[in-house]
Amino acid sequence: MNRSFFLILVLITLVLIGWSYVHYQYLESREFRLNHLSEIPIFVYMDDLNHLEQLARELLETIPEIDSLFLESGLQAAQEMLSNYPELGIEPNTLTEYQFPNILSITFKPELSSFSARELTLQFFHDNNVPSKDIDDQGPAWALAKKELDFLNSRWSQTTFFIAITVFLMIVFARLYLYLREAIYRQGKSQTLLEKVRASEINRLHNALLLILPILINIALYYILIALDKFSPLINWSFFLVQLITLVAAVITAILINKLSSPSKESSKITVAVPLDSRIDE
Repeated sequence: MNRSFFLILVLITLVLIGWSYVHYQYLESREFRLNHLSEIPIFVYMDDLNHLEQLARELLETIPEIDSLFLESGLQAAQEMLSNYPELGIEPNTLTEYQFPNILSITFKPELSSFSARELTLQFFHDNNVPSKDIDDQGPAWALAKKELDFLNSRWSQTTFFIAITVFLMIVFARLYLYLREAIYRQGKSQTLLEKVRASEINRLHNALLLILPILINIALYYILIALDKFSPLINWSFFLVQLITLVAAVITAILINKLSSPSKESSKITVAVPLDSRIDE
């Protein structure tokens, strides 16, 4: 009995660890796509440098999701481009006689809220009478990033539900298997009151260990890997709470099913009714 319980305890622990790893892989994939947002800046072109600087300051104070603002003159941007691409065959010094608009580059933090922050940024420039033709909003790139993240989140929601149900059923059947093993072991044997109390205490201990040990080992292993710089701190405590709720629900369900399926003392007794024959008068 102890060996079976130990094997089931190890199995549940490994399942929770595997569930956590799958969730971590999802978070890494989402983090990668969110980090890509910082590589899709918005460009604003304006001749009036002072006005553009004022708008940049107001924007930085208004929208906290903005990661950085970089303001440069058009001439400086053109010269840097020619320096990076010498194969064009144009000397940077030849551009001084031309007039270029100033450029404001806006990058956003790798957060989901950056999508709404981008819309607020575009609305901010619209409210300040900046023409749409002077704004490069990188619309197609942002739309593609949003589509990929929405698909990833939708797929993960379905996967999480499936994993939670599978883990729940696995724990329920594993716990019922232990109850069945115990019932078979004690079948046909009379138990003293002390033995019944001891068996009840062992069951409570097993239930407590199933609820505590797997989730504690899972969390401890995760933070050990973080301390060893093997993992990044991506998993939120709410995920471990979902795992704990799944464990609690499964163990309680197994207890209730075991109690409902166990025959009571009254139902195990057989009562035979013997009809009384009426007396026959001689």
